Amino acid sequence: MKLNYKKKFYFGLMALFLVGMTFSIISVAKTTSKSKIVKSISADNAIVGIKSYGFVDLEGAKTSAIIVEYNQDIKVSSVDKNDYEITDYAIYSEKKDGFEKTIEIDKDRIKGNEGQITKVYVNNKPEISKNGGTKEGKYVIIEVNTEYMLMGQNLSYTSTMMAGVKQIGEITGKNEKIDAGTKEISNYTLSEEKQTRQSGETVTKIVITTDKNKIILPEFDKNSGWKIHYIGNGGFKATKAYSEYTGKYEDFEMPYAIYVPSKEILEKNKGNISVVLHMEHAGANDTDPMASLTSSKAAAKVASKELQEKNPSIIIVPQVEEKRRSTNDIVSSSEANTAVWELLDSVLTEYKGYINESRIYGTGQSMGGMLLLNMAAQRDNFFAGVAILGSQWSNNYNKEFQNNGAPARSPENDPISFDGFGLDKKNYQNWYYMISDDNVLVHTAADDLMATSLWKAIQEYFKAVGIEIAHDEWDPYLSVEEQNKIDKKMTTHDNTKPGTGINWGEFSKGSHMSTWKYGYQIDYPFEWLFEQRRETAQARGKVEQLKNKWLGRDKDGNIKKGSGTAGLNTAQYTPTGKSDTYIENWKPYDVVSKLISDIPNAEKIVLNKRTGETYTKKSYVEMIRKLYNLLSKEEKKKVKNYNDLIKAEK
Repeated sequence: MKLNYKKKFYFGLMALFLVGMTFSIISVAKTTSKSKIVKSISADNAIVGIKSYGFVDLEGAKTSAIIVEYNQDIKVSSVDKNDYEITDYAIYSEKKDGFEKTIEIDKDRIKGNEGQITKVYVNNKPEISKNGGTKEGKYVIIEVNTEYMLMGQNLSYTSTMMAGVKQIGEITGKNEKIDAGTKEISNYTLSEEKQTRQSGETVTKIVITTDKNKIILPEFDKNSGWKIHYIGNGGFKATKAYSEYTGKYEDFEMPYAIYVPSKEILEKNKGNISVVLHMEHAGANDTDPMASLTSSKAAAKVASKELQEKNPSIIIVPQVEEKRRSTNDIVSSSEANTAVWELLDSVLTEYKGYINESRIYGTGQSMGGMLLLNMAAQRDNFFAGVAILGSQWSNNYNKEFQNNGAPARSPENDPISFDGFGLDKKNYQNWYYMISDDNVLVHTAADDLMATSLWKAIQEYFKAVGIEIAHDEWDPYLSVEEQNKIDKKMTTHDNTKPGTGINWGEFSKGSHMSTWKYGYQIDYPFEWLFEQRRETAQARGKVEQLKNKWLGRDKDGNIKKGSGTAGLNTAQYTPTGKSDTYIENWKPYDVVSKLISDIPNAEKIVLNKRTGETYTKKSYVEMIRKLYNLLSKEEKKKVKNYNDLIKAEK
């Protein structure tokens, strides 16, 4: 059938219409399909949460990356550094206090990049990747610059591991586009805390509190070899622990952390496993064992692959609570002293046969190092070697006088601590004599007026009996390689004679709390430590002259010939310098006499240097009365100005 022109035209129009409809339908379908792809969501809703990821550096725990978890997989091609703004401890501190007050050493010498973003990638696991991550995954990894040393010390990991993230760019998820957010997603909170300075001025301090569940420290994870024991959850139950502060015995639960090599390594090195007891400074006092593990580099360093391959070791890190501060500056120790011995003994029993008991070592700083020095005199030659930082000890034959009548620790009242191991009942109070055959390596900082001053005194007492304690001083900003060489040279000498096992390295700058930042960057002290053996100390013998009675000094200030340190009350130092009351060879009755003479100036005497609180005349006089009452009958007779105390009490 033939179609006329009009019909052809009609059917042509219909065909065009149908084709147009077809294309329209296809277009709509494409548009509909495309709309599913371009659907968007705000980052505020797409981000599930964030965690800080880090490691233990010289000044404490440090964030090396921020882990951002999304509610869907993210395309790696859609993310870069410009998509995020972050906050971490370095960035926060520099904004608040400035570069100069925040950064002690700028390792890469690029001012202002501390804690800033270095790279961004995607991963399918909440961890950093050496290979640059995966093609897609629900975790965006934001690595940050860690090439710096912070100015501060005693930094809590719950502060330094703070992290916050704000997505400011557009990225592509598996299901939708993720638009820039409007707020920071963080793992921390800020709060205000009022503090009183020495001057008495009250200031407001900002306290950072990071959620512990949002911190990742792989050095201590479940596969690391570390086991963390909390109060109520595996803490060590100490019994009959004696305190020189109170004269009382306590049963309590001590939190602690312990590193144990794998079963394979234990079996392979059976009979030659070392034990390292590490004690932290008072700034790490807490109930959380992570506080001690993260406040210095020591524990992580000893547990590192490099050191463990050379010296497989069990590492014990007791956690001391603030209320049980292990040592104080008047050479006394708390119930923590006994508890640490009990914990150590339990580990030695549990791993008996695996441990080489000639290779038991101690490391620590400040309060922790002080406790180790004290312990070294309690069980003679128990430790093969002790490596400590910013710590000191000395003689105090009158602890009862300074501890409100609480008897000093002795083999009779604390048999657990003394345990009969190399016990010398006659001389155990003469600390200088007791440690004179030990292997000791100590480092102090020049501006640490307590530790450095007391080591100068120790050096002098040993010199008076003919022993030169190995000593050197150097700049802690020298390269690690140079410092290792100096340290090694200092300790490389004939150490077979009595007193020659003690070595003292001094940093030419730095405060007390700088010491462990400087000291733990050096590798050689750990090498030195693991070279030591108990038998070396036992064979060396003690400096016998130190057993002699303290004879005092001549008119020129020199220690009298033949003098030892028996009966000597060492001069006491504080962080601000030497006490003018507790001077070398102080006697309780002399102290009381001095305090009585100062009654007219009582209200000018600072009671608490931290708060600036001063005595009232009444409280000062009451303090003197308590001390006077602690004197023996014969000592009371030697107080020259007792009548002035009577007058002041009226």
